[in-house]
Amino acid sequence: MSTHAPTVPRVLVVEDDAFTRATVCGALRDAGVNVVADTASAAEALDLAARYAPHAAIIDLDLGNGPDGVDVAVALREASPPIGITILTSYGDPRLTGRNVRDLPGASVYLTKGELRSVDAVAGAIATSIRMASSPRARSIPALPRPRGVTAHLTDVQIEVARMVVHGLSNAEIAAQRGVSTSSVERTVMRIAHALGIETTSATNRRVLITRAFLRNIGH
Repeated sequence: MSTHAPTVPRVLVVEDDAFTRATVCGALRDAGVNVVADTASAAEALDLAARYAPHAAIIDLDLGNGPDGVDVAVALREASPPIGITILTSYGDPRLTGRNVRDLPGASVYLTKGELRSVDAVAGAIATSIRMASSPRARSIPALPRPRGVTAHLTDVQIEVARMVVHGLSNAEIAAQRGVSTSSVERTVMRIAHALGIETTSATNRRVLITRAFLRNIGH
């Protein structure tokens, strides 16, 4: 199988935010990329892919209720193994999404919205995704980047607990969901705060500062 990207790739854009979708599509078209279709819907994305046979897809991780970007990426790769997959998200650390990101197909390119400073970054990601997906070693190429930002050194368990804190769950509610003691959750929250450089003796302030740190890491 050839590992050379087509000169003018056919690209499908799947993004539920209308402004971001229009911006990405417009910039790519201005740069000469053939954006054959765009949609906010996971279900429609699969229909459009079957109709236009794109060489690559740019997919937002969060598509609202229902199937998410991971589901779309997996389905597209199953239908067409050589398709290049670029995942577009605001999360520098993919673990913060709370989604099944570990199920992403191999050789996917992970691009944060903060990196969308020029169309070259997106066009480069598309070319890279096509080249990697066409490689005989595609299945063995990791899909996820190393975590970045202030959360990079947190464990997966700490990430999950911190996500629950950000969503406003109390320690008791977190303990019930995780099947552990409240005191265990309290210790985990304190370790998260320490890892993030948060020094406060107030449990309330600690939770507020953890939330702020996480929101900054996803561009809010």
